Amino acid sequence: MKALWLTSSFPRHPRDSASVFLRHLARALQREGVEIHVLMPDHPDIAPDDAPIRRHPFRYAFPRHRQQLAYGSGILPNLRRNPRLYRQIPGFLAAMTWKAQHLCRQLRPDLVHAHWILPQGSIAVLLGSRFDVPTLVTAHGGDAFALQGGVLPALKRWTLNRADAWTSNTAATATAAGASRPAIVIPMGVEFDRFADGDPGNLIPLKAGRPLILFVGRLVEKKGVGDLLDAFARLGPALDCRLWIVGDGEQRPVLEAKARRLGLGENVRFWGRRPHQELPAFYAAADLFVAPSVTDRRGDTEGQGVVFLEAMASATAVIATHTGGIEEVIEDGRHGLLVEPGDPHALAAAMTRLLCDDDLRRRLAWEGRCQARSYDWAVIGRRFAELYRQLIEQKRC
Repeated sequence: MKALWLTSSFPRHPRDSASVFLRHLARALQREGVEIHVLMPDHPDIAPDDAPIRRHPFRYAFPRHRQQLAYGSGILPNLRRNPRLYRQIPGFLAAMTWKAQHLCRQLRPDLVHAHWILPQGSIAVLLGSRFDVPTLVTAHGGDAFALQGGVLPALKRWTLNRADAWTSNTAATATAAGASRPAIVIPMGVEFDRFADGDPGNLIPLKAGRPLILFVGRLVEKKGVGDLLDAFARLGPALDCRLWIVGDGEQRPVLEAKARRLGLGENVRFWGRRPHQELPAFYAAADLFVAPSVTDRRGDTEGQGVVFLEAMASATAVIATHTGGIEEVIEDGRHGLLVEPGDPHALAAAMTRLLCDDDLRRRLAWEGRCQARSYDWAVIGRRFAELYRQLIEQKRC
């Protein structure tokens, strides 16, 4: 069984964290006997092929170093940061469409799987019609919650209603996508064993014997890191905590300035983007994982939140918010604590509660680990592989 993936982001090298969940899904599908070919945007940092995953980069701007639409904080944040990148969209769409057609002729895939609704899903639907191949579209969150202006909602509905099937990572993402036909809900997964066996190693001395609160993710508005800094500043001096922020993005300079303005000094450390291989050590070193996601000004929010599964697999107690699809992953009071988004006072109270109640923190950590086990990539890979087989068989009939 051969599948052609259409993506707007995929890891460019072994240490890259860009959409790393797609690489894990690809490997899980390979273990199920699926040959994966990935069509992805070109970038100067792309290393030699990630065998046995076959990557097919498409170039959309010349010279090569001008290709800045994809990767980094993501296409939408990149456009907000630099509106001149809108000029690259026509070339991006044309190059992806041309290369996708070429690969369909060359590879003759059994199925085309588009990750994100626009533009990949729309291109996949057109390919399915032209080459008589089954098409699957997966909504990952931002593509469902955002992209609401003008004709975009209608284009999303058109795409999802004409694909042979579509999946979403949570029911909340499915609802936000607005399609008239139901989604098949299959979440993204977690490398359970790797995060469960995380070794804090050299990070422990950096804690200096103090409780550690951890955030991991892109530094963009919907992640709510500004609220996390406000909440951290409200913690009493008796707790004597440290906050580590792992990740990068368009808001990093603003957030670093805010930390200085709040007088947080050495108690907050911005680590920047770290290789995904290092993350189990960070989770293992932490006493709490806090990610206070919000709905941003453009309607985008957390579709699922793979970082929560990583923290839970690491047996690190989690605090998150009632937003997006998070409540489908974390049951409040059982797998972690949930507070209202945009409320630093409530967030500070939840952090204080867990830091002062060792029994509760350990119970939530244990229940969270049990929940994360059911999201192991082996489980998720089998579900997608079975869906692939069903769609291929239906097309043959």
